[in-house]
Amino acid sequence: MNTSSPGPARNNRKAPRCERHDAFLHPEEQAELAARFPSGHQAQMAFLLAAYTRNASVVAALLGTRARTVRRHCRGWSLPPGPRLRRVLRRRVLDLVCPRCLSDRAVEEARRAKRDARRAAHRIPREQDRPHR
Repeated sequence: MNTSSPGPARNNRKAPRCERHDAFLHPEEQAELAARFPSGHQAQMAFLLAAYTRNASVVAALLGTRARTVRRHCRGWSLPPGPRLRRVLRRRVLDLVCPRCLSDRAVEEARRAKRDARRAAHRIPREQDRPHR
């Protein structure tokens, strides 16, 4: 599917698109995103639950709903999620599936680890210079 061309493929709401990285994704990254993105709300909810170690309370807090609602949607509850919940659910799943989001997260974690190590190394000499009381 050529998503760079104007036309029905570009405006297809079923094709997963990361709002932050859609313009920067290469065709192979777009294909990877489409392959890894779970189709359907029940599959997306189950994917989030699996990503957060089956903790429905954490997923509910991320989505702004109750844990009972999360469990019901995973089991195939007859009522579909509302439009707000569908948008939030799609955004959270895209954050975990998009190759660029994953690389951005890895870079940010590396920066944070480097900064924490630098701060810890900076604190050690100060603590040693203090007189003991």
